[in-house]
Amino acid sequence: MGRIIVANRHGHQVVDWDVTDTEEARAGIAEAERILREARQAGCAISKKVDGVHVLDESPFDPAAEEYQIIAPIAGG
Repeated sequence: MGRIIVANRHGHQVVDWDVTDTEEARAGIAEAERILREARQAGCAISKKVDGVHVLDESPFDPAAEEYQIIAPIAGG
């Protein structure tokens, strides 16, 4: 089971997916992949948990990853 943590001004959202070979799991993986793709297009940084530590990640979505975090760009004035 993998997950994406999406932090935003309202707190955070968690999106989970399973890697079993079912229609529901494939839909969850497609949704997670879409969320990461759109986050990157919006200028967000993506980190992936590797060996228990989050590292910045620019590689394609990996459904076997344990966890991703989406880091929104800082906006201010």
